[in-house]
Amino acid sequence: MPRSPPWHRPQSRSVVPGWRACHRLRRSSGGVDPDYNRCRPMNRAPDGVAVDLLFAARPFTGLEHHALHTLRGLRIAGASVDVWTPQNILADMGDAAQGHRLVPFSPVPRPLRLGREQWAVPWRFGVHPRGYRVMHCISGVAPLLTRIPLVLSVPDLTFRVFPRDLHPKARLYFGFLVPRSIRLARRIIVSSEAIRRQVIDLYHIAPERVHRVPLCADAIFTPRPGPEVLAVRKQYGLPERYILCVATVDVRKDLGRLRAAYDLLPADMLDTALVVAGRTNPGSERLARELTRPSRRGHVIGLGYVPRDALPALYSGASAFVYPSRYEGFGLPVLEAMSCGSPVIVSASAALAELVGEAGVVLRTESVEELTRALERLLRFEDERRRQAQLALERAAEFSVGRLGAETVDVYEQALQA
Repeated sequence: MPRSPPWHRPQSRSVVPGWRACHRLRRSSGGVDPDYNRCRPMNRAPDGVAVDLLFAARPFTGLEHHALHTLRGLRIAGASVDVWTPQNILADMGDAAQGHRLVPFSPVPRPLRLGREQWAVPWRFGVHPRGYRVMHCISGVAPLLTRIPLVLSVPDLTFRVFPRDLHPKARLYFGFLVPRSIRLARRIIVSSEAIRRQVIDLYHIAPERVHRVPLCADAIFTPRPGPEVLAVRKQYGLPERYILCVATVDVRKDLGRLRAAYDLLPADMLDTALVVAGRTNPGSERLARELTRPSRRGHVIGLGYVPRDALPALYSGASAFVYPSRYEGFGLPVLEAMSCGSPVIVSASAALAELVGEAGVVLRTESVEELTRALERLLRFEDERRRQAQLALERAAEFSVGRLGAETVDVYEQALQA
């Protein structure tokens, strides 16, 4: 049995909104555990650890899925926490909510989220709440007015390293709040050693305050059988052979280099399509059009946003998965692809090289020709493709939800003792 952390109380926990909100929850909770539909008045803020998911919004991105993995891992580690969450995503949390107490907040429009992040928690629980001993903010931004001891997850430092890749409002938002949140935190969680070094060096943080806790892929990401792969190919109109990239379309992902490398493939490989799946960030519409423009050689397919349940078969059927991003905090789509047995090619970004290790092709430069050669090698030699796929599966097995939960609990305990 996993040991219970010192802040965990074993009593049952439930959602505690007012009776009208409870009635709405009962009608809309979907897959949420029935325990979470029992209601009683909230007299005080519950004690223990609070995990802040107020940033979450549909459709879920990597950050939301990382938060849900953290909740699952905490449950495996024997920890029960309070989860601050928008009420409208409760049904989407699924089994991640089990074993935890949900504290729902009314959803607000995107322009008002900053106000909720900074004011809703102090307003609801007070600046000096007695009930909470640790607050874990997963988005990299914390309520600056609260005095709850803070654990802060920092996904990446794009706003600092590649500021021009962000909208001016996003640069202002992250540039103001993230550094202040970092300095406020007792302990900081990052997903790679590369980001750990950046946090320490850029913000002059004591190394013992910054902890590397690697992410994990969802349990749905496993190699899929041929019939399932064929069904997804038919659904999206894909040929038998395709190169896959699952990424948000923006400048930082360097998808233009991938398109240029694909256009240089030899004529005997033109039956292999280039498939790009992912939503387009605001301001990157021109890049998306350029990426999927008709090709004289080969076939380029832009799928846009792909539902999560279709991704495992999409990964499994790919002849190669390519992630040429110039900067990442971890690279979760790469781990998902590896978990499905797809051979991977990644850029020389430090976090991606750290993730892949010897289990994939790590490009040494930003050369288009080098990427073309790497693609040609995987497409031409079946034995090499199978070898890389096996290495990818073995490497992916090192990243588990149990490890994520146990190491997160360790950070909570250190924050309590700081």
